[in-house]
Amino acid sequence: MRIAFAGCKTTTFECMREVIADGHSIELLVTLTPEQGQRAQVAGYMDLRPFACEHGIEVYHPKCYSLKPDEDRNQLLQRDIGCLLVIGWQRLIPSWWLDALQAGAFGMHGSPEPLPRGRGRSPLNWSLAAGKTSFLTHLFRYDAGIDSGKILAAEKFEINAWDDCESLHFKNRIAMNRLLRQHLSQILDGSAVYQPQPDDVEPTFFPKRTAEDGRIEWFAMDMIRLHNHVRCQTKPFPGAFSFLEGSNERFYFWKAAPFDGHMTYPGKLPGTVVERFYDDSFVVAVWDGSVRVTDYTSPNHAVPEIGQRFFDKPYLCEAKCQAEEAAVGSAT
Repeated sequence: MRIAFAGCKTTTFECMREVIADGHSIELLVTLTPEQGQRAQVAGYMDLRPFACEHGIEVYHPKCYSLKPDEDRNQLLQRDIGCLLVIGWQRLIPSWWLDALQAGAFGMHGSPEPLPRGRGRSPLNWSLAAGKTSFLTHLFRYDAGIDSGKILAAEKFEINAWDDCESLHFKNRIAMNRLLRQHLSQILDGSAVYQPQPDDVEPTFFPKRTAEDGRIEWFAMDMIRLHNHVRCQTKPFPGAFSFLEGSNERFYFWKAAPFDGHMTYPGKLPGTVVERFYDDSFVVAVWDGSVRVTDYTSPNHAVPEIGQRFFDKPYLCEAKCQAEEAAVGSAT
């Protein structure tokens, strides 16, 4: 049976590599060009053409990411693919292709809860932001719905205090490869057993995340929430960001962790830089303590000075700052 992959990310590469190492052949790769990946703002995009060329895999670049144009339909149906593995492809597969696949299309979807809860977009990021402690990667057969297909199996892993979205992607990749290693042969020979998702459980959906979701809301975040916010936005995603006093450019936070909940800085509002160290890491005040920032990207490579404040927006006039301070004073 002819196997194809649809994907354009580092996870696609790692799953393809392992499938080949397990003795399977891949006939076709449907992927995006670097220009298409940039237009679609694909986080973790990877140009897979060199890998495909090395392994004699035909590459098809669609006219549209959605595969809706007639040209994409005609070209892909001509390939006579029997099994499609959808890894790192953030679009639904059209029903005309699902209907034409002998074995079907199969993909992975993760959630902190068993499906049908946690369908939708960016589940790893949302799980980190919410402080979840475990995650399930599901191998399922595609249907016309959103992550609603029948399930073959699931692999569970932990989300610990040292994880960020990058390390969780590595764990998720291990889970995906294990699931394919255990079940791909059964998919191909027709012996795989599928379980429909429970119909007595109300589905939930994670919404799409954008770069704007990285904005830090200083007056709404304590130590843990700020830590979770930064680690769910870090590379390869656009990053958590704020605006340092005196600049209208975005200041990106890539790694930050709770620093101390007992050493207080009386009178310092959330977002105020309270310490700076020899390695240019710095400590910023939050409601219940402080957070140390160890990896960041700043305009003109500036290092924050003690006493400077971060703001949610690029410009806060003096009157608004005074109003915030007055509100904090009345609340305390």
